[in-house]
Amino acid sequence: MAEFEVLRGASASALRVRLQGNAAVSAESDALVSKTHNVEVRASLGSGGLGGLLGGAARSLLTNESFFLQTLECKGGSGEVLVAPEEQGDIAVVQLPGPNLPAVFVTSGAFLCAETGIDTSTRVQGVSQGLFSGSGLFLMRCSGHGKLAMSCFGSCVRYDLQPGECREVDNGHLVAWGESVSYSIGMASTSILGSIASGEGLLCTFRGPGPVWIQTHKSKPQDPSSRRAKQSPGGTLVGLCVFGCFLTIFLVVIVIIVFFADQSELKPRRRPRKLLDEF
Repeated sequence: MAEFEVLRGASASALRVRLQGNAAVSAESDALVSKTHNVEVRASLGSGGLGGLLGGAARSLLTNESFFLQTLECKGGSGEVLVAPEEQGDIAVVQLPGPNLPAVFVTSGAFLCAETGIDTSTRVQGVSQGLFSGSGLFLMRCSGHGKLAMSCFGSCVRYDLQPGECREVDNGHLVAWGESVSYSIGMASTSILGSIASGEGLLCTFRGPGPVWIQTHKSKPQDPSSRRAKQSPGGTLVGLCVFGCFLTIFLVVIVIIVFFADQSELKPRRRPRKLLDEF
């Protein structure tokens, strides 16, 4: 069992996780601040086997997260860890599943920590939504049973939308939203000139039912210290290597199949012998 507690400071927050028995949590790489001596740290891919390897590559290349995750496991008794995001801001804790909340879509760089019962995968959203919403073309989908912690730049605000209720959010302030929530992209004003002159440009319109999490600030794309603004070079390199290996293996298998198919067609076919009637 893991207990999550958000420690809020003047301008930044940290997450204290209390572990009992052999409980464990998964955290973003380099998120650990402090731990008790009976908590073991090891690297993991989120899940074992081929699926975990491919998932790590997709997570690193597409969602701006690390290729490896930290697994913090208590080795008996009571343990405690302190994790924190790279950027100053708030932390939101979500219990899955919840009312109108079978799963959560998390934007690039917002994943911080989760219990081991939470499964993560990569999902593709529409081209217009991925390009203009500020959340990216690829999202991390979190589902399963347990607690999920997300990091926000600035304060985090949650809106629980009722069925049919709408909420407009400036693109770039999105953190996460429930799988049951739909959204579209539109201009902030009724005219193009008004949208540009107001400085808002585009807005994301979310329609309930379900929750939406937003952050009060957004990172500047040119900020080199922002994890949301750039990918980790090491994680990206590992992800590219894994992706390249699987692509090479796939191409080799295709070439072998085509080669043997051509060879079978080139073999001369033997004509069946005519049967002679016996007297």
